[in-house]
Amino acid sequence: MKSLFRLVFVLLLVAAVAGVVASIVSKKKLDSMTDDEIREYLGLKLAGKVGDDQLVKIQDAVVSGVRGKKPPVDHYVEDVEEAMEDLDDVAQDAAEEAAEAEEAAAE
Repeated sequence: MKSLFRLVFVLLLVAAVAGVVASIVSKKKLDSMTDDEIREYLGLKLAGKVGDDQLVKIQDAVVSGVRGKKPPVDHYVEDVEEAMEDLDDVAQDAAEEAAEAEEAAAE
């Protein structure tokens, strides 16, 4: 029984060492790749397993983790804010044109 516990302990130790080595090798592989190559690699590995939005978030997180920087602000939020500003501008332009058309019709 004692030898069984010793065997399990040794196997767990070997598995932990193998996990650490695999992690280091993976990190070095990603370090040698450009940001676009990392994104392409992840896209191929995760194709069909996660949605497009989730894939972009994963790619951003992995690239920032490899490069050692903070992940960028969610660019979807920035895109929505810009779109809302554009819509406000269009609405203002339409209101001005409608006012001008009413003035012209009144004359």
